Amino acid sequence: MIELAAFLSLAMRCAPGVHPDTAQDVVRVESGFQPYAIAVVGGKSIYPLSLNDAVSHTNRLSREGKNYSVGLMQINQVNFKKYGVSAEQLFDPCTNLSVFEKIITDCYIRGGDLERALSCYYSGNFETGKKKEKTFQNTSYTERIGYVPVNYIVPSTKADKSKEEKETHTDKDINTQVVVIYPSRVIRGDLQISEN
Repeated sequence: MIELAAFLSLAMRCAPGVHPDTAQDVVRVESGFQPYAIAVVGGKSIYPLSLNDAVSHTNRLSREGKNYSVGLMQINQVNFKKYGVSAEQLFDPCTNLSVFEKIITDCYIRGGDLERALSCYYSGNFETGKKKEKTFQNTSYTERIGYVPVNYIVPSTKADKSKEEKETHTDKDINTQVVVIYPSRVIRGDLQISEN
């Protein structure tokens, strides 16, 4: 299992276009921070302890024609060819996070908001991830991630403020191109202040 601090460091390096909070919520639900996790659709999840064991399981699942997802962010096999990766490569946490970033960014740009993007990441469409599933104690994927409907008559000020901000922007205001900006230099150690 990867510790939270190590995961957040990896997420900021390998999936810089996704807010670390979002990446953390997804990994918590998808793999529980287990880099070798394998989820078999319609079957039980497998938690190998080594890369060799994980690769053996995915080779067997492929031979059996099973549908499965792998790694920290549970990248489904239908995405392997599209993103030019193998199951073995996706057991590398940074590679897995990089593919996660590509998938969820595409979903976010097409879906227009985070809840729809999370549904798309989970299921490939904007609605299935919002539907309650008996298998998961009658919760939806987006609820498990953290989008829990509340029954307050008066909403949270945070929710209300973010709604206002969203309404003030038009599609023309939002640049859908992802831009990653790195600092031109990094200061390490104590900052020395000159008194000139």
